Amino acid sequence: MNKSIKFLKNILLAFILLSVGFALGKDYSAKKSVELNDSVKKSLVRVYYMHGTLRCTTCNSIQKMTESLLKNKYAKEIADGKIEFVEENFQKNESLAKLFKITFSCVVVAKIKDGKIVAHQSLGEVWALFKKPAEFNAYISKAIQTYMQEKK
Repeated sequence: MNKSIKFLKNILLAFILLSVGFALGKDYSAKKSVELNDSVKKSLVRVYYMHGTLRCTTCNSIQKMTESLLKNKYAKEIADGKIEFVEENFQKNESLAKLFKITFSCVVVAKIKDGKIVAHQSLGEVWALFKKPAEFNAYISKAIQTYMQEKK
């Protein structure tokens, strides 16, 4: 019985390692700027919450915390059209997933100029910070401020 459990654990571990290797080995080459398929043809900072089809409690918490930060700290910029929030399923929008080089749920802050994504930061550390709201907010705010301060 003990050998069977050990064998099963090794098979599962091999499957996990192969899956991770496959995900990391995909070709993520993308252009420096990507034309968006939506109606945005101006310059702004877009905060994406990129998630998979299946979502856990933590995924939902990270999204709510991100939206709360934007609502409370950047309400004027949102009203002025300088910042916007978009929820996106990266498993369905493969072009964004490739551009952002993501394989798991995270926040991405992107600089959009003339309707094209010209720069972005994938903020995977939100997972480690979601139980530390002040640090979580500072982490996302720093990325937003980077693009807000850049010349248009």
